Amino acid sequence: MANKFEFNIRIYMEDTDAGGIVYHANHIRFMERTRTEWLRASGIDHYWHQKDYHFVVHKISLKYMRPILMDDLITVTASVVSCKASSFVLQQNIYRGEIMLASGEVELACISNEMKPLRLPTEIHGLILKELGQD
Repeated sequence: MANKFEFNIRIYMEDTDAGGIVYHANHIRFMERTRTEWLRASGIDHYWHQKDYHFVVHKISLKYMRPILMDDLITVTASVVSCKASSFVLQQNIYRGEIMLASGEVELACISNEMKPLRLPTEIHGLILKELGQD
């Protein structure tokens, strides 16, 4: 898999405000959905709540460039930027065609059921290293 996963999402009324523009917090939901689909496409089980580890957003930054509108078909991307022992960083962008609508970077930390930092599971660490070309 190349280091740029893409996932298409159609915008519905429920995603927008009274003006037909996507509510700002929904951008984060679209990015979350894309990260889950990236793992699913990689063959990694995403039922973390049934395992001994969890992923939490440690840090996120988001820049809004243009509005996303009702009925748009957007493409959300996810690309691995870096990896540490218990966290990794993804660059995520949202496009309508070739036009970038929003850009963000999210750091995900792996934690135990006791809410303490935990090394990334082997299968996910291996996927991330592969994405970075370090396998």
